[in-house]
Amino acid sequence: MKRQELTQKVEALGKNFFSMKDLKKLFPEESYLRISVKRMLDAGVIFKIAHGFYALKQEKLDVEKLATQLYYPSYISFESALSKYDVINQGMYGLSLATTRHSKKIALAGIDCEYSQLRPALFFGFDLVNDTYLAQAEKAFLDLIYLMCLGKRKGNTSEWELDVLNQKKLVEYVAFYPDAVKKQIATMGLL
Repeated sequence: MKRQELTQKVEALGKNFFSMKDLKKLFPEESYLRISVKRMLDAGVIFKIAHGFYALKQEKLDVEKLATQLYYPSYISFESALSKYDVINQGMYGLSLATTRHSKKIALAGIDCEYSQLRPALFFGFDLVNDTYLAQAEKAFLDLIYLMCLGKRKGNTSEWELDVLNQKKLVEYVAFYPDAVKKQIATMGLL
C-alpha cells in the first residue's frame, strides 16, 4: 500500500476517520495491512485517534464533529453545549454528548469524550451546526437536569445564566421528561 493510494482512497470514503475494517474493504489484496498501518503511523502519514480508529495527518482535527460521527447517533449536550451558550461558565476539559446507545467514555485524539445514554423519546432538540450535531440550549439544560435527577451528574444551578433560555421552548421540551425533571425546574422558577 502506497501513501498516495491510501490518502486518495481514505479521502474518497468521505469520513474524517477510518478503521482497520474500512482499510480491509479498500485494500482487499493487501496481506500485511497491520504492518502497513504501523509504518504509516511511524511515518506520521496517519495518526491514531481512538482504539482501532485512525485519521489522515491533518492540521486541525475537528474533535466535536468526529465525536458525533464515531459513536452514532449522538449530539453534543450537557455541560459542553451549555458552555457554548454561556449558560455555565465552567471550563470544559472534555466533551459531553448524548446518545441512545450505551453510555461510555473514550479518549479521542487526547480529549475525553463522555457519552451519556438517553431514552429514544428524549433524543430530539438538536441541530446540525457546521457538520456537528449540537443540542439547543434548552435541550442541553433539560438533558443535564435529567442526569442530575438520576444522580449521574452534579452541578450548582444557582451559578447558571438561565435567562438565555427560551421559556416557550423549555415548556414544550419539558413535557417529554419525567416528573422529577419538571419538579426540579419548577423549583428553579422556570415553569
